[in-house]
Amino acid sequence: MSELLRLQSLVTAINFYPNNLQLLSVASEFYQPNDITMICSRCLHRASALPLRIQHTFLRSLTNSATTASPATPPTSPGPTISTPLPPKPKAKAALPVSAAPAGTILKGLNYLKGRDDPTALAEEEYPEWLWKCLEVDKKGKAGDELEGDEFSKSKKTRRLVAKRQRKLEARLIASGDTESLIPKVPLQQQTIDLPSNEQGSVDGALDAVAKREELTKAMRGERRAKIKETNFLKGMN
Repeated sequence: MSELLRLQSLVTAINFYPNNLQLLSVASEFYQPNDITMICSRCLHRASALPLRIQHTFLRSLTNSATTASPATPPTSPGPTISTPLPPKPKAKAALPVSAAPAGTILKGLNYLKGRDDPTALAEEEYPEWLWKCLEVDKKGKAGDELEGDEFSKSKKTRRLVAKRQRKLEARLIASGDTESLIPKVPLQQQTIDLPSNEQGSVDGALDAVAKREELTKAMRGERRAKIKETNFLKGMN
Protein backbone atom coordinates (compact mmCIF):
# COMPACT_ATOMS: atom_id res chain seq x y z
CA MET A 1 0.00 0.00 0.00
CA SER A 2 2.85 2.36 0.76
CA GLU A 3 4.44 1.67 -2.63
CA LEU A 4 1.13 2.35 -4.33
CA LEU A 5 0.77 5.66 -2.47
CA ARG A 6 4.28 6.63 -3.42
CA LEU A 7 3.66 5.72 -7.04
CA GLN A 8 0.43 7.71 -7.14
CA SER A 9 2.12 10.80 -5.65
CA LEU A 10 5.07 10.45 -8.00
CA VAL A 11 2.79 10.31 -11.04
CA THR A 12 0.90 13.37 -9.82
CA ALA A 13 4.16 15.28 -9.25
CA ILE A 14 5.43 14.40 -12.73
CA ASN A 15 2.15 15.64 -14.21
CA PHE A 16 2.64 19.00 -12.46
CA TYR A 17 6.38 19.26 -13.16
CA PRO A 18 7.13 17.26 -16.32
CA ASN A 19 10.54 18.92 -16.81
CA ASN A 20 11.88 18.33 -13.29
CA LEU A 21 14.97 16.12 -13.63
CA GLN A 22 14.97 15.19 -9.94
CA LEU A 23 11.44 13.73 -10.16
CA LEU A 24 12.36 11.81 -13.31
CA SER A 25 15.39 10.30 -11.58
CA VAL A 26 13.25 9.25 -8.60
CA ALA A 27 10.76 7.66 -10.98
CA SER A 28 13.53 5.76 -12.77
CA GLU A 29 14.81 4.43 -9.44
CA PHE A 30 11.29 3.45 -8.36
CA TYR A 31 10.40 1.65 -11.57
CA GLN A 32 12.74 -1.15 -12.67
CA PRO A 33 11.90 -2.90 -16.00
CA ASN A 34 13.07 -6.32 -14.72
CA ASP A 35 10.64 -6.29 -11.80
CA ILE A 36 7.11 -7.47 -12.36
CA THR A 37 4.69 -5.48 -10.30
CA MET A 38 1.04 -6.43 -10.36
CA ILE A 39 -1.49 -3.93 -9.17
CA CYS A 40 -5.08 -4.99 -8.89
CA SER A 41 -8.08 -2.80 -9.60
CA ARG A 42 -9.00 -2.71 -5.92
CA CYS A 43 -5.62 -1.15 -5.00
CA LEU A 44 -5.96 1.48 -7.73
CA HIS A 45 -9.44 2.32 -6.53
CA ARG A 46 -8.22 2.70 -2.94
CA ALA A 47 -5.27 4.84 -4.05
CA SER A 48 -7.54 7.15 -5.99
CA ALA A 49 -9.87 7.40 -3.00
CA LEU A 50 -7.11 8.56 -0.64
CA PRO A 51 -7.48 12.09 0.63
CA LEU A 52 -5.64 14.72 -1.37
CA ARG A 53 -3.96 15.99 1.79
CA ILE A 54 -1.68 12.93 1.94
CA GLN A 55 -0.80 13.26 -1.75
CA HIS A 56 -0.01 16.94 -1.41
CA THR A 57 2.15 16.27 1.67
CA PHE A 58 4.22 13.70 -0.19
CA LEU A 59 4.33 15.94 -3.25
CA ARG A 60 5.59 18.84 -1.12
CA SER A 61 8.33 16.65 0.37
CA LEU A 62 9.42 15.61 -3.11
CA THR A 63 9.54 19.17 -4.41
CA ASN A 64 11.47 20.34 -1.35
CA SER A 65 14.06 17.62 -1.79
CA ALA A 66 14.35 18.56 -5.46
CA THR A 67 14.96 22.22 -4.70
CA THR A 68 17.56 21.43 -2.01
CA ALA A 69 19.36 18.98 -4.27
CA SER A 70 19.72 21.45 -7.13
CA PRO A 71 19.68 25.04 -5.81
CA ALA A 72 18.76 27.65 -8.32
CA THR A 73 21.58 29.81 -9.54
CA PRO A 74 21.25 33.37 -8.26
CA PRO A 75 20.41 35.89 -10.95
CA THR A 76 23.44 37.65 -12.19
CA SER A 77 23.26 41.35 -11.49
CA PRO A 78 24.09 43.54 -14.44
CA GLY A 79 27.62 44.86 -14.26
CA PRO A 80 28.36 48.54 -14.04
CA THR A 81 28.05 50.26 -17.34
CA ILE A 82 31.24 51.99 -18.36
CA SER A 83 30.48 55.14 -20.23
CA THR A 84 33.05 57.00 -22.24
CA PRO A 85 33.43 60.57 -20.91
CA LEU A 86 32.47 63.19 -23.38
CA PRO A 87 35.32 65.35 -24.60
CA PRO A 88 35.25 68.90 -23.23
CA LYS A 89 33.79 71.49 -25.48
CA PRO A 90 36.44 73.63 -27.12
CA LYS A 91 36.53 77.17 -25.88
CA ALA A 92 35.33 79.73 -28.32
CA LYS A 93 38.21 81.80 -29.56
CA ALA A 94 37.94 85.51 -29.03
CA ALA A 95 37.40 87.53 -32.16
CA LEU A 96 40.68 88.99 -33.30
CA PRO A 97 40.79 92.71 -34.00
CA VAL A 98 41.14 93.77 -37.59
CA SER A 99 44.60 95.08 -38.35
CA ALA A 100 45.00 98.43 -40.08
CA ALA A 101 47.51 96.87 -42.46
CA PRO A 102 46.23 93.88 -44.46
CA ALA A 103 48.42 90.83 -44.80
CA GLY A 104 51.26 91.38 -47.26
CA THR A 105 51.43 95.16 -46.84
CA ILE A 106 54.99 96.51 -46.76
CA LEU A 107 55.46 98.61 -43.62
CA LYS A 108 57.82 101.34 -44.71
CA GLY A 109 59.91 103.25 -42.20
CA LEU A 110 59.72 100.56 -39.49
CA ASN A 111 62.97 98.79 -40.28
CA TYR A 112 65.73 99.57 -37.76
CA LEU A 113 68.20 96.88 -38.85
CA LYS A 114 70.87 97.95 -41.28
CA GLY A 115 70.81 96.20 -44.64
CA ARG A 116 67.38 94.61 -44.10
CA ASP A 117 64.18 95.06 -46.06
CA ASP A 118 61.09 96.71 -44.64
CA PRO A 119 58.87 94.32 -42.66
CA THR A 120 55.72 92.89 -44.19
CA ALA A 121 52.37 92.78 -42.39
CA LEU A 122 51.10 89.35 -41.38
CA ALA A 123 47.59 87.98 -41.00
CA GLU A 124 45.74 88.70 -37.75
CA GLU A 125 45.95 85.11 -36.44
CA GLU A 126 49.74 85.00 -36.94
CA TYR A 127 50.42 87.76 -34.42
CA PRO A 128 50.82 86.80 -30.72
CA GLU A 129 47.95 87.64 -28.37
CA TRP A 130 50.00 89.99 -26.20
CA LEU A 131 50.67 92.22 -29.20
CA TRP A 132 47.02 93.33 -29.33
CA LYS A 133 47.06 94.38 -25.65
CA CYS A 134 50.40 96.17 -25.38
CA LEU A 135 48.87 99.55 -26.26
CA GLU A 136 45.85 99.31 -23.95
CA VAL A 137 45.65 102.19 -21.49
CA ASP A 138 44.15 101.96 -18.02
CA LYS A 139 41.38 104.54 -18.26
CA LYS A 140 40.76 104.57 -14.52
CA GLY A 141 44.39 105.31 -13.79
CA LYS A 142 44.43 108.03 -16.41
CA ALA A 143 41.35 109.69 -14.92
CA GLY A 144 42.93 109.54 -11.45
CA ASP A 145 46.09 111.20 -12.76
CA GLU A 146 44.04 114.02 -14.24
CA LEU A 147 42.28 114.62 -10.94
CA GLU A 148 45.61 114.68 -9.11
CA GLY A 149 47.08 117.23 -11.55
CA ASP A 150 47.53 120.92 -10.92
CA GLU A 151 47.05 124.17 -12.78
CA PHE A 152 50.56 123.97 -14.23
CA SER A 153 50.01 120.70 -16.10
CA LYS A 154 51.00 120.52 -19.76
CA SER A 155 47.59 119.16 -20.68
CA LYS A 156 45.04 121.88 -21.29
CA LYS A 157 42.24 119.47 -20.39
CA THR A 158 43.86 118.71 -17.03
CA ARG A 159 44.27 122.40 -16.19
CA ARG A 160 40.61 123.01 -17.05
CA LEU A 161 39.44 120.12 -14.87
CA VAL A 162 41.54 121.29 -11.90
CA ALA A 163 40.22 124.88 -12.16
CA LYS A 164 36.64 123.64 -12.43
CA ARG A 165 37.07 121.39 -9.42
CA GLN A 166 38.52 124.27 -7.40
CA ARG A 167 35.57 126.54 -8.25
CA LYS A 168 33.08 123.85 -7.21
CA LEU A 169 34.91 123.35 -3.93
CA GLU A 170 34.90 127.07 -3.13
CA ALA A 171 31.19 127.40 -3.98
CA ARG A 172 30.36 124.43 -1.74
CA LEU A 173 32.31 125.90 1.18
CA ILE A 174 30.67 129.32 0.81
CA ALA A 175 27.20 127.75 0.69
CA SER A 176 27.90 125.76 3.86
CA GLY A 177 29.15 128.87 5.70
CA ASP A 178 32.58 127.39 6.39
CA THR A 179 34.63 130.43 5.41
CA GLU A 180 37.63 129.35 7.45
CA SER A 181 38.29 126.60 4.94
CA LEU A 182 38.84 129.26 2.26
CA ILE A 183 41.84 130.62 4.16
CA PRO A 184 45.01 129.33 2.52
CA LYS A 185 46.60 126.66 4.65
CA VAL A 186 50.32 126.38 5.12
CA PRO A 187 51.55 123.19 3.46
CA LEU A 188 53.03 120.55 5.70
CA GLN A 189 56.49 120.84 4.18
CA GLN A 190 56.52 124.60 4.94
CA GLN A 191 55.38 124.40 8.56
CA THR A 192 57.87 125.13 11.35
CA ILE A 193 56.90 122.41 13.80
CA ASP A 194 58.95 119.73 15.48
CA LEU A 195 58.40 116.15 14.42
CA PRO A 196 57.64 113.63 17.19
CA SER A 197 60.74 111.80 18.37
CA ASN A 198 59.12 109.15 20.61
CA GLU A 199 60.12 110.65 23.94
CA GLN A 200 58.17 107.98 25.83
CA GLY A 201 60.09 105.16 24.18
CA SER A 202 56.91 103.16 23.43
CA VAL A 203 55.99 101.19 20.34
CA ASP A 204 53.01 103.42 19.54
CA GLY A 205 55.20 106.50 19.78
CA ALA A 206 57.74 105.00 17.39
CA LEU A 207 55.04 104.12 14.87
CA ASP A 208 53.57 107.62 15.11
CA ALA A 209 56.99 109.20 14.52
CA VAL A 210 57.59 107.04 11.44
CA ALA A 211 54.13 107.88 10.05
CA LYS A 212 54.70 111.64 10.47
CA ARG A 213 58.04 111.46 8.68
CA GLU A 214 56.55 109.45 5.80
CA GLU A 215 53.78 112.03 5.49
CA LEU A 216 56.34 114.84 5.33
CA THR A 217 58.43 112.99 2.74
CA LYS A 218 55.37 112.47 0.56
CA ALA A 219 54.41 116.15 0.79
CA MET A 220 57.93 117.29 -0.13
CA ARG A 221 58.00 114.92 -3.09
CA GLY A 222 54.69 116.31 -4.35
CA GLU A 223 55.99 119.86 -4.02
CA ARG A 224 59.09 119.05 -6.06
CA ARG A 225 57.02 117.47 -8.81
CA ALA A 226 54.71 120.49 -8.93
CA LYS A 227 57.73 122.79 -9.13
CA ILE A 228 59.16 120.82 -12.04
CA LYS A 229 55.83 120.99 -13.88
CA GLU A 230 55.59 124.71 -13.31
CA THR A 231 59.12 125.26 -14.63
CA ASN A 232 58.48 123.17 -17.71
CA PHE A 233 55.20 125.01 -18.36
CA LEU A 234 56.90 128.40 -18.15
CA LYS A 235 59.68 127.24 -20.44
CA GLY A 236 57.12 126.15 -22.99
CA MET A 237 55.49 129.58 -22.95
CA ASN A 238 58.72 131.26 -24.16
